[in-house]
Amino acid sequence: MFRLDGKVALITGGSSGIGRAIAELFAEVGARVAIVSRRLSAGQEAVAHLTLMGGQAIHIQADVTQEADVRRSLEATLDRYGRLDVVVNNAGVNRRVSLEATTDDDWQMTFDVNVRGAFLYARHAIPHFQAQRQGCIINIAGLLGVKGGAGASPAFAASKGALVTLTKSLAVRYGRDGIRVNCISPGFVPTEGNRQLIDDAPDPAARRREFEAGYPLGRLGRPEDVAYAALYLASGEAGWVTGINLVVDGGLLAR
Repeated sequence: MFRLDGKVALITGGSSGIGRAIAELFAEVGARVAIVSRRLSAGQEAVAHLTLMGGQAIHIQADVTQEADVRRSLEATLDRYGRLDVVVNNAGVNRRVSLEATTDDDWQMTFDVNVRGAFLYARHAIPHFQAQRQGCIINIAGLLGVKGGAGASPAFAASKGALVTLTKSLAVRYGRDGIRVNCISPGFVPTEGNRQLIDDAPDPAARRREFEAGYPLGRLGRPEDVAYAALYLASGEAGWVTGINLVVDGGLLAR
């Protein structure tokens, strides 16, 4: 169960954090992986690690906000592996500034990375999926796109909410083509990109306990928690699952 043997997956933001955990798990269960990231050294290191694990992976340096880069990364994946089955839109950015401090550039950059990137990958991957009558897109959204929050960046929350509704719209439109589109909304998962919310506190241990207290399961998320959810959605066992927003949040939304 939950194998991806013979499948090829492209993962944006796959060189660190949640994206890397997804890449490693997918490779572990048989997928060949294309890691897309802006940082060359981090991408190369991730590929070296996956190869050492016995997986098959390539790195493609690309900016998800640039349409030419998106096309090039898809073409490079197809050239290397001869097929594409899964696209995981994981690349994201969060400036963490208040409404008053949010500039037009902050807003635009957040939407370019978090929403336009996913839109561009869908636009260029879907024709290929239509031709082969099957394909899977997984968008990594976020809990703040579901419930908002007083301390949340309004641009980040709005962009993740847009990603959820983009997911649903694409799922309905392209389901008859054999294409499944789902998203995952994680709670707080400390990674390289957001760990400073804890580490920069006067008392990091106390700040961590404060965050953990809000979760019914009593802990913060781990990248592998999201990776296992992505594996389910990418697998054949989820063949009748499309248009959902799978919340992976330790029970926080249920409070």
